[in-house]
Amino acid sequence: MESKGFLFTVVLILAVILVFGYLNLQQEKTSSINESESKELCKSLEYNGEDRIDILFISSKADAEHYTDFLLNTEPYKSKRSYFNIYVIDETSPACDDYKGIAILCNTPEIQNLAKKCPHDYIVVVKEEPIDIRSSAYGNVLSINKAHEDSVLIHELGHSFGNFAEEYGGAKIPRGSKNCVSSCEKFSDEIDSCEIECSQSNFYRSIPSGVMRTLSTSNYGIYNIELLNKLLQDNKPQETAITGNPILSLDNCDKDILSVDITSNSNNEITAETNNILLKGCAPDNAGDGNLCFDKLCYPDVIFTDGQNNQTQETLEGEVIPYQENSIFYIERNLNQPSAQITLNGELIETLNTAQAGATACHL
Repeated sequence: MESKGFLFTVVLILAVILVFGYLNLQQEKTSSINESESKELCKSLEYNGEDRIDILFISSKADAEHYTDFLLNTEPYKSKRSYFNIYVIDETSPACDDYKGIAILCNTPEIQNLAKKCPHDYIVVVKEEPIDIRSSAYGNVLSINKAHEDSVLIHELGHSFGNFAEEYGGAKIPRGSKNCVSSCEKFSDEIDSCEIECSQSNFYRSIPSGVMRTLSTSNYGIYNIELLNKLLQDNKPQETAITGNPILSLDNCDKDILSVDITSNSNNEITAETNNILLKGCAPDNAGDGNLCFDKLCYPDVIFTDGQNNQTQETLEGEVIPYQENSIFYIERNLNQPSAQITLNGELIETLNTAQAGATACHL
């Protein structure tokens, strides 16, 4: 009787070992497939080393190359070219939303799910729409209407990375924005000039007609460039130059990440939660300025929509809207520092314990 019990125990243990071995084999196989899929989808356009600000285009390769050339020949990005890596996922029909019939909004679960297959701190989605449909910036996603001037990319990046307010009239100034001030004396550095009207009629801007006011230029102005330079310095890579010929590289997007659902209720109160399911992919690890923060990564807490027909309009028109659209954001699990704090205006929204994430999804 004892020998039968012992035999049963041995068989049971062997069965458990076989099951776990099979599951691990399947997970390794899935991980290998996901890695291969990521490398097939994700192409590097410019690589300057690790620990850079990764900009991912979801567009045609030709559009990505065109906008990359424009971006990296505009200050302050031109002088800090080595701070950036540029990638592209060749997708000519990205899954964007039509925001109230006035703007394209590409910060969607479909876009974020696609983006995690490639290194990304900021995502630039390019679509061609009628010129009266605005471009937008929402979180770390820039939604670019190809019908607008190329400078719209510079404008939207000013919002998303710099937390810049609009410098035309009739808009809301985001919390923490530094490019619009209540008096000329409030400008703390050199300016081009002090001009009335910066989002609001009684606030001042530092340049007569910079890119945050009109798409007829790509110039931020001296003051705004300095603000961006300070943020770029905060994201300075450990090594700012590569000797010899740089080799195009693709980081392995096979990290343990979690999706965080950001929702807003009718009172514009933001909540954050995760389902604690581990996914494989890449998550942002560099960011600029803003009030909605995932640990050290901060973004504006509003949606910017902007458009201009240069044939009929001298300045941009648009709207600054409180967070009203649900979105997702990915964070990387860090077992050494498993606690991730999500804050808004310095106040804690949620603390996530990434070490509690245990179930691993089978597919990206």
